[in-house]
Order: sequence, then C-alpha cells, then structure tokens
Amino acid sequence: MRSYQRIFRPDRRIYQIDGRRLPVPGGVPLTWLGWAAATVAAVLMLDARSLGLALLLSVGVAIAAAGQGGWRAAGIAAAVAFAGAIGAGVALGVLDWPLRLVVLPIAVATLAGHVSPDGRPAHRYLLSWVGRRLRPERRSAERPLPPGGQSELWGPWVWVAADEHTPRLRRGRVHGPAEVEFAQPVMVTDRGRGRRRHIARPVSTTRGGRGQEADVVELGDDRMLEIRP
Repeated sequence: MRSYQRIFRPDRRIYQIDGRRLPVPGGVPLTWLGWAAATVAAVLMLDARSLGLALLLSVGVAIAAAGQGGWRAAGIAAAVAFAGAIGAGVALGVLDWPLRLVVLPIAVATLAGHVSPDGRPAHRYLLSWVGRRLRPERRSAERPLPPGGQSELWGPWVWVAADEHTPRLRRGRVHGPAEVEFAQPVMVTDRGRGRRRHIARPVSTTRGGRGQEADVVELGDDRMLEIRP
C-alpha cells in the first residue's frame, strides 16, 4: 500500500445492482461515479452559457483566491474564471450530445481516478497547485521561498567534527561555485593540477606558516575546497 491511511479509507466499489452483476471487471468505484456525475452536472450548467452562472462562479473563485493571495489575486482569478466559463460553454456547444454527456464524463472520471500526481488525488493536487500559485508568501522547511523567477543564495553549515561513525574528526568538502565563510581564520593552501584543489586548516595546526590566511574562500565552477581539522 502507498500509505497506511488507505486502511481507514477503503476503496468502495459497486459490483452488482439488484442481484445483477455489472459487466465491469473489478466493479465500478464510487469515486468514479462521483466524478462522472459531477462532470455531467458541470457540462449541463456550462452548456447553458448563462452570464449569471459565470458571474456567480467568478465571485466564488474570487472569494477563495482572496484568502490565498489578496485582492490582486482575487481579481485575476475572477477574470480567468469568468472567461473560462464562457469559453467552456461555447466549446461544449460545438460538441454533439454523446460526446458531451457520455464520452467526456467517462474520460474525466477515468483520468481523475487513475492519475495521482505527487501521490495525491487529482483534485487535491490541483487545488494545492492553484493555491500555491496564488499565495504570495510560500514557505518550505519553515523558511520563506523567493518569488517565482528569482533566485536566493543559500548558506548551509559545514561541520567538521566527530560523529557516531568514528571518534576522529572528518573532512568536509565543498565544490564550487560557492563562497565559504569561516567562523575563525584558516590557512588555505593550493594543490592539484592548475591549483584547483584548496586545503583549509586551522591556523593553530598549520606548521611553517605555509599558505594564505583567509576568512572567506571563493570557489569557481571547477574548484574544490577540502576543510581539514
């Protein structure tokens, strides 16, 4: 099972009606019937191409979007919902009734029942995706994320200390491009071909004063810094 939550939410199916077995292998899931019925209802309402329905839908979407991204997001969402409702009604009017009331509900219900992006149902994933796009402030690991299209520098800590695997201090390596800032001055020496490998040691453990004392080390794309205890 993908998750233990499925134990408490079993997949309910219909295998027979009035003692007559349905000619569907494995039965018909109740969620499939729910998606199909909801699609038929939505098709009938959108096919009417009612301005009142489009306005009501846009108002509902605006209220939901206002709680996620403010009034600006609410205005954009309302405009998209109104245009989408009118456009969907025009597109549905071109299709014949078997396609609108039979083929389309079956396709939507089948797709929604089988597709599970990110391990979640399709409707939950869609709602979270829309909410994440409308919300101006997003957080991950208790940190705010930058807006879309903008990059932010991330400075992780590199610990050079003993751990549960060995009582000896272990080395830490940082591959460029990066800018490494030390809490205390270190002695940096260059090694390897083209001096692409840098060794950093505490000043107190460096003999003979070889190298260059520094607080910050900048690394290029093909450079590597090895921090030794």
